Amino acid sequence: MSDWKYERIIVGLQDIKIKSAYYSDEDNLLQEFYIPVLSNSVKYDRIAGYFSSNTLAIAAKGIAAFVKAGGRIRLIANVVLSENDQEAIKRGLLEKEKEVITEIENLEDQLKKDHIRMLGWMVKNNLMEIKIAVVKSGIEHQKTGILEDSSGNIVSFSGSDNETVQGWLHNDEQFHAFCNWKEGDRAHLSPDIERFDRLWGDRGVRVRVYNVSEAFKKGLIRNAPSDDEEFGKLSCRVTDQLLREHSQRYSHDKKPSGIKLRDYQNQAVKKWVDNSCKCIFEMATGTGKTFAALACLERLLSEQNKTVTVIGCPYNHMITQWKENLEEYGLKINTLIADSSKSNWKDELADNIRDINNDVAEHLIVLTTHDTFYRDDFLEIIRIAKVKLFLIADEVHGMWSEKRKCGFITDYEFRLGLSATPSRWFDAEGTQELFRYFNAEDENNKFVFSLEQAIRTVNPETGETYLAPYEYKPYFAELSEAELEEYEERTKDIVKAYHKAKRKVEKHKYFVLLCKQREDIIRNAAGKYESFREIIEAIGKLKYCLIYCSPEQINTVQKLLIEKNVKQHKFTQNEDIRPDQRYGGISERDYFLKNFSNGTYQALVAIRCLDEGVDIPQARTGIILASTGNPRQYIQRRGRLLRRYPGKDKSVIYDVIVLPPPKSCLPPSLIELERKILSREFQRYQEFAYIATNVLECIKRIQEVEEKLNL
Repeated sequence: MSDWKYERIIVGLQDIKIKSAYYSDEDNLLQEFYIPVLSNSVKYDRIAGYFSSNTLAIAAKGIAAFVKAGGRIRLIANVVLSENDQEAIKRGLLEKEKEVITEIENLEDQLKKDHIRMLGWMVKNNLMEIKIAVVKSGIEHQKTGILEDSSGNIVSFSGSDNETVQGWLHNDEQFHAFCNWKEGDRAHLSPDIERFDRLWGDRGVRVRVYNVSEAFKKGLIRNAPSDDEEFGKLSCRVTDQLLREHSQRYSHDKKPSGIKLRDYQNQAVKKWVDNSCKCIFEMATGTGKTFAALACLERLLSEQNKTVTVIGCPYNHMITQWKENLEEYGLKINTLIADSSKSNWKDELADNIRDINNDVAEHLIVLTTHDTFYRDDFLEIIRIAKVKLFLIADEVHGMWSEKRKCGFITDYEFRLGLSATPSRWFDAEGTQELFRYFNAEDENNKFVFSLEQAIRTVNPETGETYLAPYEYKPYFAELSEAELEEYEERTKDIVKAYHKAKRKVEKHKYFVLLCKQREDIIRNAAGKYESFREIIEAIGKLKYCLIYCSPEQINTVQKLLIEKNVKQHKFTQNEDIRPDQRYGGISERDYFLKNFSNGTYQALVAIRCLDEGVDIPQARTGIILASTGNPRQYIQRRGRLLRRYPGKDKSVIYDVIVLPPPKSCLPPSLIELERKILSREFQRYQEFAYIATNVLECIKRIQEVEEKLNL
C-alpha cells in the first residue's frame, strides 16, 4: 500500500485512556473514543440497531489507519421484516438491499458518499463483511461493538448509540466501555463477545442472521476506489473533512453549564424529528419552548451543510430575548434582525443570503416580527436562498391572521410552531389550516406539555415541580341593573349582525366590533373597584405583583394604589425598547422591568402587554381585573406568574369575576341573559380552579355563589 497522510501510531488499546462511560453531552465521542480506539485495532465486530446507508457511512470513521493495519469489520445490522416464512424473509431482504443501494445512489451528502465508497473498497478487498439480523417478533435492538488490537487487548462498548451519523455525532447518547485487561470489566465483556459469536454463526434462539446477497455487494462496490492509492487519497480527504466538520458541530454541542434540556424538551425535539421536522410545540408558558426550539435548530445545523432559519416573534422586544437565548444556548451562528427597527435590513438580508448561495457562509438566522415576516419584500428576499429553509413561529396562534398567513410559504421545508395556546379564538377554519401547515392535524403529531403537567411533574434535578403551584382566590363583583340593560341591548344588536355577517364578509367587522363592545361592559364593570380594594386590604404588603386591567381602568387603579402607598408603575405597549442614557444605558421598558425585579416597584399595572413574551419570574402575585373572553389571554397571564425563582414556593392569583344582580332584582327578559354571562365568567373560574392547590375551597366558594343567585 502507498504511504498515507494519516500514519498509524502503533500503540495497544491498553495504552489508550478509555473511560468506563461516555456521554455525548460531556464527551467528544468521535475524537475521544471512536477514532483512537478504531485506529489502533485490527478487528471490529459490531451489532447495530438499524440498517441504512448511514449505517454503512459511519463505519468509515477513522478507518484509514485501521485498514492500513489490515483490520477487518464484521457488521450485524437489523432489518424489520414481519414475515415468518423463510422464502418470504429472503425476498424481503433482497427488497431491503435494493432500497439501501438506491438510497446510496441518491445521496446528496458528498461526505457520506465518500464514506460508502471507502466501504465498497473494503468489501471488494474482503476487509468488511455484513450480515442482516431478523427477529421473529420485534427487532434486533442491541447496540454493541467489540474491538481488538494485534496483542489481543479487547474493548467492548454498549449503550444507546446506533451505528449512524446521528448516533456518533449528534444525538444525546451514552454508552459504557469494558476492557479485558481490567479485572472488574471481564464479567461484562465476555457475554458481549459470546453473544456476537452466536449471532454471527446464526446460532441465536429468536434471531436469524442472513448473509447479504452478491448483488448487494456488487452494488456497494460499484463506485469504490480502483486501487490502494486512490483509496489512500480518498481517506485523507474524508478524514480532513470529517474532523473539520465534527469540530464545528461539536462546538455547537458544548453549551454553557446552565443549559441542559429537560426530559420533556428532549421528547419534544424527538417528536419534531419523527414528524418530518414539522411540528407544533403546545407547551405551557415557562416550560422552555424556546430552548426546545433551539435544540431542533441545533439538530438541523448539524445535519445540513447550509441553512437559513427564520424566527418570527410577536414584538421587537422578543427579538432581543431570542438573541439572548441563542447566546445562552451556545449557538454562535451569524444572526441578523430584519424588521422596521433597522432601515437597511433588506440589503443586509439579501447580502447574507447571497453569501450562503455563493459558499461564502454556511448558516444564517433571521430574527423578524410577525408584522414583517409575511410582507412581500421580506418573502422576495427569503426566496432567493438556494438552501434549506427553517421557520420557527413563536406564539404561532397570532401569525395565522387573514393578512399574515400568506407568510407561511411552502419554501420552508422545516417548520416549528410554538404556543401555549395554538388554537385560534373564534377561528376553527384558521386553526385547522395552521395545524395542517405544521403537519399537526393529528393530535399525535403535536407535542403537548400542559400547565397541569408542569405544575404536577417534579423536576428530578431540583426536587420541585417545573412550575410553581398556585392558590386561586376569586372575588365577585355584580353588574348594576343599568350595565345589565346595556348588555342586553348589545346582545340584540349582535344577533342581528350575526345573520348579516354570515351572508356578507364585509359585515363581519361590524359583528366583531359589537362583540367587543359587549365584552367591555363586563370588563369595565364599576363593581370591580370595590373588589380591588378588598384584595389590596387582604394582601397587606404588596410585592412582586402584576395587576391586569383595561385602558379604561388603569388611571383609577393607579390612584387606588397611590392611596395605599404602593410603589407602582404602569406597563403598556408604549415603552421605548431602545437604549437610553436617561435609564442608565438600557431601554425604558427594561428599566421598568428591572425596578420591578429588584423590588423598587411593588407592582406593575399592565394593559395586555404582559400576556406574552416577558420573562419576570420574580412575579408571584397576580390580580386580574380585566380579561377578554379569549381563554388564551387568561391562560397566558396565569403562566406568566408561575415561573420558578429562588425563594418562590407558590403564587397567588386574585381574579375578579362579574356576576349579574340577584334574580329578584331582574326583569324576566334578563334572567336567561344572566345565565350566559355566568357561563362565560365561570369558564375562566373552572380553568383556574381545577389545578389550584385550594381547589376544594374554590368549589365551596362557587357553591355559595350558586345558592345566593338561586342557580
